[in-house]
Amino acid sequence: MQHHPGTIPCQPPSAFKRWLGQLRLVEPWQGTKRLVRFLVQVYVRPQSMEDRLRSLGVKVGEDVQLQPFTLDERYARLLTIEDHASIGKGTTIYLSDGILNTVSEAPDPPPVRFGPVKICKGATVSRDVIIVCGVTIGEYSIVGAGSLVARDVRPRTVVMGVPAREVCSVDQLQSKLYSDQAIQNNERYIYIHMPNWRQRKRIGMSPEEQDLYYHENFPKSGY
Repeated sequence: MQHHPGTIPCQPPSAFKRWLGQLRLVEPWQGTKRLVRFLVQVYVRPQSMEDRLRSLGVKVGEDVQLQPFTLDERYARLLTIEDHASIGKGTTIYLSDGILNTVSEAPDPPPVRFGPVKICKGATVSRDVIIVCGVTIGEYSIVGAGSLVARDVRPRTVVMGVPAREVCSVDQLQSKLYSDQAIQNNERYIYIHMPNWRQRKRIGMSPEEQDLYYHENFPKSGY
């Protein structure tokens, strides 16, 4: 195509301009509603917990299970959550310790201490746990609910209490409470075989389907 001197070649309209042009073909109030709906959808687009933590600087692995927990977002880059790790609801992770700095009235108070926290591969942190700065939770270890973790946890170890202390190994817990013989000899509890959270996530099992699974496998009488 030839252009006269001094003229600017015509550029095709952008996708956004074409979209605005379509709005003019409908009633003004309908176009406004469509525009507002579009902007609201962009603004409130849901963001996964993993994505939000990554945006804060947390190093998050793959295939993790994270329920709402508390951390100081200013120092989030000091937290590492490796593959297949799990953190329960209500847990608090501290990445700094400034208690002496806070209470001191000296002109040169003690410094604030910072320490990275690492939740290693496959580790399970139960609900309402407190983890202080500088702690590493070892691979495939278990931290019992309500524990205060002030020191490193060895791999494949079960800890609980305030402060958390080593109770047994994961293998010992399996043998003591969840072996076939232990289940047969314990009439106090109800045991239901259930795919774990990784398997449920892999097959796309919804919470409603999980509840139905429990309901269908729950004893029909005696409780």
